[in-house]
Amino acid sequence: MLLTPVLALAEGGENLIQPDLSLLLVIVLFLIFVFVLNKILFKPISKVLDERHNLTVGAADEARAAARSYQMRLADYEARIREARAKGYRLAELERAAALERRRQLIESIKQQAKHQIEEAKSNIQHQSAEARTALETESHQIAERISRTLLGRTVGGGAD
Repeated sequence: MLLTPVLALAEGGENLIQPDLSLLLVIVLFLIFVFVLNKILFKPISKVLDERHNLTVGAADEARAAARSYQMRLADYEARIREARAKGYRLAELERAAALERRRQLIESIKQQAKHQIEEAKSNIQHQSAEARTALETESHQIAERISRTLLGRTVGGGAD
């Protein structure tokens, strides 16, 4: 059935399109469908899209107004922050100067205490060193005496018998 128009064209080249009443019926149905689809589908969709566009433009205008208001409030806020920060810096500088003076005095006091403690510690170390040296000498003489007594079987040197 599909080959028939192709064969007809190949054989004699006769016209394949023969207008009849079915063409008129197709045109009428097409126009009816265009009218129905326009009424049922296209106009409502177009209306919704127009409303959405109007809402979007209105929302954009509101957003711009809110942004301007925000920028004004932000500029005011930043100005107040700068003022407060400058005041805080001045107060902090005064506190810093006072703290540095207290720190200098404290360090000087601690240096004096440390110097005194170091002198005491040096004195204690010298005293302990002298005592340890004396104790080591005594102990070394005793150990030498024991070793010589054990090895030689008698006392060596100036030890008491």
